[in-house]
Amino acid sequence: MYYLQLLYKWIICHLADVFKWSLSILASLIAILEPTLPFILISLVFIVGDCITSYRLARRVKKKTGKASGKFQSSKFGKVLITSLIALVLICLAFLVEKYILVMYKDIYLANYMAFLVCFKELWSILENESSCNEKKWAKNLQKILVDKTERHFDIDLSFMKKEEEEGK
Repeated sequence: MYYLQLLYKWIICHLADVFKWSLSILASLIAILEPTLPFILISLVFIVGDCITSYRLARRVKKKTGKASGKFQSSKFGKVLITSLIALVLICLAFLVEKYILVMYKDIYLANYMAFLVCFKELWSILENESSCNEKKWAKNLQKILVDKTERHFDIDLSFMKKEEEEGK
């Protein structure tokens, strides 16, 4: 029984050290990457907006065709988490490259550009989601420029709708 108590104390003692080391490493990373926080948060807002508009598109497709689930799916949420992680890593790497590698260029702002690219990609996806499977005039105008995601993401043939549209003109 005595040895078990010694082992327990040893584990507790070293776990506290490991916990302290882990927290200090985490705090160091946060301190280094703190300037990227606004870029990451803005990018995350765009990613969440894309997720919401994707859900709305699935609901519209379900109402029109009945082939989509129209529900929240955990596999799609996993994709959103991976997209968020990629955006986080890209922005942080761009910041670190700017700060420690390209020190001779003072006004290059790589993290800003990377955040802009992530936000632009997500904004484009949001506009595609909102214009897809939508009969409103603004959506029809956007569909001339953007891709209709309904066929690509839900494996639904919409050629019959396009034929009806052409016959109606």
